[in-house]
Amino acid sequence: MNISGLVVRVQPELFEQAKNEILERGLGEIPTHDGESKLVVVVEAEDTAAEMVIYKTIEDIEGVLSVELAYTYSEEFDDAREYLEKSDPVPEVLSDEVPIEGVRYGGDVRNWMRRYSNEDEGE
Repeated sequence: MNISGLVVRVQPELFEQAKNEILERGLGEIPTHDGESKLVVVVEAEDTAAEMVIYKTIEDIEGVLSVELAYTYSEEFDDAREYLEKSDPVPEVLSDEVPIEGVRYGGDVRNWMRRYSNEDEGE
């Protein structure tokens, strides 16, 4: 589960409309706002991908000028931290013994973690 706090800036003339749309669509809670152009929106999502969909959806609401991430908590980070604490401090791929031709970057930390955890389990 991910929880984030966003500062959403809205055109003043569309403030109420944007605020109501965020609430009606269930995109997040609004614990506070300035009544004119800024909203604090608390978002809860299953994972980072779902969270990003919500951010983009809020950005696309008429009158929204910006969506700024002010706070985030992710269980995915806790899982990654736990995995890293159990791992060797320096992964084998960073050792001087691995030829440069054997180093591949997959572009996604989750894929990297899955690959190495599967190798640890003998898969």
